[in-house]
Amino acid sequence: MRHVRPSLFLLPLLVVGCRYPEDPVFAYGRALNPDGSPLAGATLSVERAPPPVINYGEEQEEEQPPTFSPYATFTTQANGDFTLQFLTGDVEQWASDYQYTQYNFRVSLPLREDGQGTFVSFAFSGDMELPPLQHWDARFTVADGPRGPSLSFTPVPPAAELPPSGKPTTVMFTEQGEDVTLQVPTTTPEPIVQLFSGGERLWLQSRVSAPWVPGPYVLEDFTSPEAQLRAVSLGQWTFSPLGSTGSHVFFRQEWRTARLPLSAGVSRPVSRGASCEAAPPGPCPWTDGQLTPVAFTDTEGQQEIVPSLIVTLAEPTLLRRAVIRELEYNPGFDGVERVLLEGSADGEHWFPLANSLLRDRSRREAILDSMSAGFADDSAWDSPFDGKLELYDRAPVFLDLPLETPEPVRQVRLSVQRNGSAAPMNTLAELSLFE
Repeated sequence: MRHVRPSLFLLPLLVVGCRYPEDPVFAYGRALNPDGSPLAGATLSVERAPPPVINYGEEQEEEQPPTFSPYATFTTQANGDFTLQFLTGDVEQWASDYQYTQYNFRVSLPLREDGQGTFVSFAFSGDMELPPLQHWDARFTVADGPRGPSLSFTPVPPAAELPPSGKPTTVMFTEQGEDVTLQVPTTTPEPIVQLFSGGERLWLQSRVSAPWVPGPYVLEDFTSPEAQLRAVSLGQWTFSPLGSTGSHVFFRQEWRTARLPLSAGVSRPVSRGASCEAAPPGPCPWTDGQLTPVAFTDTEGQQEIVPSLIVTLAEPTLLRRAVIRELEYNPGFDGVERVLLEGSADGEHWFPLANSLLRDRSRREAILDSMSAGFADDSAWDSPFDGKLELYDRAPVFLDLPLETPEPVRQVRLSVQRNGSAAPMNTLAELSLFE
């Protein structure tokens, strides 16, 4: 189900009867070189993509990759500033009192010779300001070390500062019988590492720091792996221009590096080709060494959500490691969620192998996350350089877990526990077990 941006519920008060389709609206921004100096005289372009129509109160279809098309070109001034002019009817449209379309726009800087790029995508209403466009001088390198490939890079640029003309978005909720108002912060950019093999994603991990070493189990026995860094910051600002109605902007600012080759992995899991339960007919698709996520299905091949997956090894084995790739499950709003791996020698008596915390999110944190999750979902495909990058509850789970195996096991059971109960799982790419 598609997220709905919480702030959009305020739009009828801001837009209807206030601005006409032919009214101009303006966006102001600045382009900078990696060292912070103005990017003067650069010719850049604005692109536009219509998202699916939002029908309030109705379930939305899954979002498809948007099709961006050229909207306008502009040239930055000597100080790097630029001004973009739009027509209100090109920015947002009301088809009825309950049907609203808000277009996504994006502006990007040209890729550098080293493959580094940056863009900002945004949806807005009325005059507003954008965060500065500036490349991340990541100085991304890969070197082989005693533990395998090691990734080095510089810190990510800080989050954009709120412009003087802007105000932070606020959200109000009730906590212990009292009304609480929170400011929605611009999220801090954090490095996200992605590893690929054969065009498929084999790893995704956020909040990494340099030097970062994937380790032999993450690389498994995949050939020709590649590494890339991306970073994302999400924000939403409101504005109150003189002589005009209020306005706002949602934005996604993203940075990326080129992909660099890594040494091939040499660790083959003992679970390769093992059978499993909750699988479609034929070989188990979650132990075959393929990286494409596969949905859990019933006996007739219809997609369903399951509480657990059981992998049966060829013989009892003393396991030391487990790697989970691209697991998607039904998350809760707040509370504690964990990934649980259990082992059994006979399929009846189970004991824990690993219990890994996914998140422990308070209600305040959940509310703030939900304020950013809608546009995070809407903009997941917005990069002009790369594929989809999911955030928040939409980000799949990748885990490299040491196992405590007191005795050899024949079966391993995977589940997600939400506040002590099993959370339904939807898709998985691979569960790899190592001795």
